[in-house]
Amino acid sequence: MASIMEGPLSKWTNVMKGWQYRWFVLDYNAGLLSYYTSKDKMMRGSRRGCVRLRGAVIGIDDEDDSTFTITVDQKTFHFQGELKEEILSLHSPNCFFPPSFGCLLDDLNGFATDPA
Repeated sequence: MASIMEGPLSKWTNVMKGWQYRWFVLDYNAGLLSYYTSKDKMMRGSRRGCVRLRGAVIGIDDEDDSTFTITVDQKTFHFQGELKEEILSLHSPNCFFPPSFGCLLDDLNGFATDPA
């Protein structure tokens, strides 16, 4: 499995702006989901932000299966889009990225399920 996956998603920003298109790069080895305002900005290295996956819980929206969330450090990020299917196909809903993160590097799928 490649250590990096990339593609478009929409990210919920706020009530005023709603869903915003972003280009995402999922780096398994670094444990980061970085996002850019466009693929071109990604090529130029102009990152808009990132979501740390260590200790994160991923869930699928109960009301809208095209939406998923990543909750980490008491903050929840909401996403929609094509890359969702690829990300979620790698693990079950409510996947847990353990604080040790070491097992992620050993796991061929890059993910471990929630032990709870």
